[in-house]
Amino acid sequence: MGYKTFLAKTAIIYITVLFAAMIILYVFTYPVIQKLYADYVKYSASQLKTELIRHARGSLNLTQVNLEVESYEKSLEAAYGLNQPLIVRFALQMKALITFHFGVTPPGVSYPGYTSSNNIAQIIAVALPRTIILFTTGTIIIIAVGTLLGVLAARYQGSAYDKAIPVIAVVHQSLPTWWIGFLLIAGLAYGLRWFPPGGIVSAGLNFSREPLQYVASLLDHMTLPLLAFFIVNVGGFAYVVRSLTLATTKEDFVLTAKARGLPERRIVFGHILKTASPSIATQAMLWLASSFAGGLTTEIVFVWPGIGLLTYYAVLESDEATVMAITYVLTLVLVIALFLNEIIKGILDPRIRASQG
Repeated sequence: MGYKTFLAKTAIIYITVLFAAMIILYVFTYPVIQKLYADYVKYSASQLKTELIRHARGSLNLTQVNLEVESYEKSLEAAYGLNQPLIVRFALQMKALITFHFGVTPPGVSYPGYTSSNNIAQIIAVALPRTIILFTTGTIIIIAVGTLLGVLAARYQGSAYDKAIPVIAVVHQSLPTWWIGFLLIAGLAYGLRWFPPGGIVSAGLNFSREPLQYVASLLDHMTLPLLAFFIVNVGGFAYVVRSLTLATTKEDFVLTAKARGLPERRIVFGHILKTASPSIATQAMLWLASSFAGGLTTEIVFVWPGIGLLTYYAVLESDEATVMAITYVLTLVLVIALFLNEIIKGILDPRIRASQG
């Protein structure tokens, strides 16, 4: 019952946080939102007019078509609150944003590397999974390798290996991702020709027709950006795990376990790591949440068509609506990740469950 209470309280807190974050974003992007929905109303009305003229076949004259379009335009304005009082407009537009109704890209702006549609929600729906495939995979690898390296550093505290971890962390995180990316492209793509320099799959491949070749090409194209992402970040995560684990080694129960003569491996993996796991899980979830945003420079360097590259293209096109929509989606992802982090901490840390009893 205690853990259920904890989950209920946590859910209420994070729903409140999400709502507050959405309000803040709404206030700061208010002019953009009004233009977004006004443009969408005009676009939808013009599409309807085109369809009516195409399919009327004499049953409707131009005046009747214009009346139909005008009525439809007014209904859309009411649906998005454009002709409503401020409080009603806020409620309707927040509902639209939360349900991912972001409108369409400005006239003349398209993102052919993603989808032929100009619907912003559909474009993001194509971009986000690609970012997840690359960066969430890379983050999981970093978490696994970094945790192992950090725990081993704590186990051999004071050794040359332990002292090397902070140095590696500083060196790795001092390296710009774009520079590492260019080095890898120059050496492994152009020099040795082991991997493609960019893109997501080879041209002409289709998953429905050639699934095995498509997956093989995807993995081939993922290798260099994954390697660049790994090189820059693994040292930092290993250092975080080392610090969290070393802090646990000073606890009384660890000293007691050593006094009892328990094997070092059992102390490290059965006591220290278990106790430090909630804190490590928190860091891991934060890294995973940030991975959904992608690496802007990494995606640009390797021309990986995910959220980062989409944001870059949208900024170049002055596409405020798409930039705003990406911000909303990533805010939602971050809050959900933080909520999942609380759930995982509750599972790993019995003290949290006990405090809710």
